Amino acid sequence: MGARRRAKRGVTIVDVAEALGVAPSTVSNALHDKDIVAPRTKARIMAMAKAMNYEASAAARALVTRQSSSVGVILPDFANPVFNEIISGLNSILVPAGYATLVASTANDGRTCKAAIHAFVKRDVDAIVVISQSLDIEETAQLAGCGLPVVLVHRTPADWQTTHAPSSTFDYVGMDNTGGVYALVRHLADLGHRRIGFITGPKQSSAACERTRGFRDGVAALGLDAAPELVADGSYDFIAGMRGARELLSLPQRPTAVIAANDLMAFGTMDVAQQMGLSVPKDLSIVGVDDVFFSAFPMISLTTARQPATEIGESVGERLLERFTDEALSPIAVTLPVEIIVRHSTAEAPSRVDPGSPLSTDNLEAYLASRWKPSTIIVA
Repeated sequence: MGARRRAKRGVTIVDVAEALGVAPSTVSNALHDKDIVAPRTKARIMAMAKAMNYEASAAARALVTRQSSSVGVILPDFANPVFNEIISGLNSILVPAGYATLVASTANDGRTCKAAIHAFVKRDVDAIVVISQSLDIEETAQLAGCGLPVVLVHRTPADWQTTHAPSSTFDYVGMDNTGGVYALVRHLADLGHRRIGFITGPKQSSAACERTRGFRDGVAALGLDAAPELVADGSYDFIAGMRGARELLSLPQRPTAVIAANDLMAFGTMDVAQQMGLSVPKDLSIVGVDDVFFSAFPMISLTTARQPATEIGESVGERLLERFTDEALSPIAVTLPVEIIVRHSTAEAPSRVDPGSPLSTDNLEAYLASRWKPSTIIVA
C-alpha cells in the first residue's frame, strides 16, 4: 500500500507574509486591524489574503479571543432519536449565526460526563448544553465553575433549588412531562380503562420523576386503580420496556392498558404483548411518550405524547444567542407544552380480560439472549 496522503494544508499567515515579503507578525496585526500597521500596508495585506483565499484558523483565533464559535453538547447516548431532533433544532439556530456543535456521549456515566465538561472547557467552547444527562452535585459544581453559559435540557441537577445550589446560574428548557402523562391517563380513562400499568424512566432522572408524578396524579384525580404493583421500574431503553411489560402483564389481574415513560419502552411492551398472544389494541392498549419518528410507522402506529423536540432545540439556541450578547441575563426555565397523538395502539377497554400466554422471566431472558447481541442488552 502507498503512503497515506496528508490533507492539503490551507493558506496560512506565513504564506501571505512570504507573498508580500513582510513579517508574519505584520500580517497578523493587519488582519486584526491593529493601528501599528500603516494603512497602505494593511490594505495590501488584506487584498493578498483575499486573493489567496486565506481563512483564519479557528484554533488560532480561539487562543486570542478565548472564543471558538462552537457549543459543546453532552447527552447520555446516540440511540434515542429524540436527541437528534433536539440537536437539529439547536443547529437550525446556531449554524446560521456561525456556530458549530460538538457532541459528547456519556452513557450516563458521571466520570465520562466530568471528562466531557473538562474537554469542552479546554477547547474553549462558547457554551455547554446538557441533554437528558443526570447531574450530581459534583458535576453541577463543575459546570457552574466553568465560566460558560450552560443550558440544561430535560434534567435538573441533584441540588436544584437547594440553598447551596450553583444551578441557579443555569437556564433550563424542557417539556411538560407531568401534564403530558396526565393527559395520557385521561385518554385511557375516557376509553374505559380503570387498571392502567406504568413503566417508569430511570429514578435519577428529574424528567422521569415528573412523568411518574403525572401518572400518579392522573390515577388519583380520575379515581383509577392505584395498586402499587401497577408501577414497574424502567430505564428508557427497549429492553427495560420488555422487562417492565412482562412484570405488569404477568400480574394475576393484569392491566388493560400500559403507559411507558418513553416510546422505546412502549415498543418493548408491544413485543412482549405479541409473545404473550395479546392483540394491541384489542386486548391491550399501549401508549408512550416522545413521538419518535418511527412511532408513526403503520405497523407500530403508537399513541403517544409528542415531545416538541425540535422546538426545544430551537429554544436552547435562541437562549444561547441571547446569552452571547448579554452574559448578565437572569436564568430562565422554559417548559413547552406537549400534544397527545392518538393512533391505533389504543382502544376501548376489553369487556373480558384475556390473561394471555405465560411468559416467565427465564423465558424472556432466553428470548433476549437469542435475539439481541449481548452488547445491546442494558441491565435495568
